[in-house]
Amino acid sequence: MNSKKILLIRLSIFIFILFMVNSGFSQIRKEEIIFFSGTITRISNDYKFIVINKMNILITSDTKIVNEKGKILKINDLKPELFVRIEGVQNLNGFLAKKIVVKKPPEV
Repeated sequence: MNSKKILLIRLSIFIFILFMVNSGFSQIRKEEIIFFSGTITRISNDYKFIVINKMNILITSDTKIVNEKGKILKINDLKPELFVRIEGVQNLNGFLAKKIVVKKPPEV
């Protein structure tokens, strides 16, 4: 009788753990890329973020910065008043730029 109780308890614990692990994986979702454009209004002194349309856009060492022709630019090539297109993801601190494309401003 004791062995049946032990087996039942172990089986119950295994099923409980299985449900906990499975429910944790179901909450993982792929990052959704967000696209938007605007003029840089401000750049932090340490180049950790830029401000576009009153939103802070975080920049990391993984952020690609290119011009319209695909030429790789350096972070210090970013200047206020440049028109850029951002590809990024939203996180807890705002938006994280994956790619910044420096573009010609749209003609009005």
